[in-house]
Amino acid sequence: MIDTIVQEVRDIRASIAEQFGFDRTRIIAWARAQTTARKAALSKSKVNKTLKTTGNAKKPAVTQKRRVRPVRVSV
Repeated sequence: MIDTIVQEVRDIRASIAEQFGFDRTRIIAWARAQTTARKAALSKSKVNKTLKTTGNAKKPAVTQKRRVRPVRVSV
C-alpha cells in the first residue's frame, strides 16, 4: 500500500533534483536561499503589525522588565 502523500513528496523531491541536475551543492544553495527569503518575508510582516491603543488608554512607562540582582554582602 503506497501512501499518496509520501509519493507526492518523493515526486516533488525528484523533480527538484532533476531541475538542478542532481547536484547536491546547487540544491542546498537553493534551499538556503528559499529559507532566507521566507524568514525575511516573515520578519517584514511582523514589523508592520503595530499595536494600537484605544481611546485614552495610557502606555506603560516601562516596556521591559528589569532584572534585579540580589546584593552580595561580604563579611
